Amino acid sequence: MKSSIKHLLAAACLLSFTPLIRAQDAASISRGQTVYMQVCFACHQPTGQGLPGMFPPLASSNWVAASKPDRIIRMVLHGFTGPITLNGKPFASPAPLMPPQGAALSDTQIADVLTYVRSSFGNKASAVTPAQVQAIRDAEKARSAMWTEAEILKIPAE
Repeated sequence: MKSSIKHLLAAACLLSFTPLIRAQDAASISRGQTVYMQVCFACHQPTGQGLPGMFPPLASSNWVAASKPDRIIRMVLHGFTGPITLNGKPFASPAPLMPPQGAALSDTQIADVLTYVRSSFGNKASAVTPAQVQAIRDAEKARSAMWTEAEILKIPAE
C-alpha cells in the first residue's frame, strides 16, 4: 500500500513539473526561432528545406534528429565542410556547408536554435541545453578547423 502511494505521489510531482518543462522548451524554441531567422535562414531557408545543391535541408534530417545532439552542436560551433550523407543520400556542395558560429553565438543561443531546429521542420528530437553546448565547447576548445563527415561520424549519435 505504501509503495503505491509513493508511486502516485511521484507521478503527481512529475505531472506538476511537466508544464514547467514544456514552458521552458517553448521559451527556448521561441528564442531559437529568432536566432534561426537572423543567422540560419538564408542558407537553410525559412522552411528548413535548404537550397538544392548548395545548402542541405534541416527538415526531417537524420543529423538533426539524432538522439544525442553532440554532432550537430559541434557542427554549429566549428562549422562543417565537404560532402555529407543526409538520410542515406549523398549531398555535395561547391562551398563549405556550414560556417562556424561558435564565436558569434553564446551557448544559450546555440542551445535555443538547435532546440528550435530539432522540434521544427518535421523533426521531433529533444531540447538542447546550454550546459550541453558548454561541455562540447570546452571539450573542443583547441579545435579551429571545420568538421568533416569522416571526423564527425566518430562522435556517437546515440
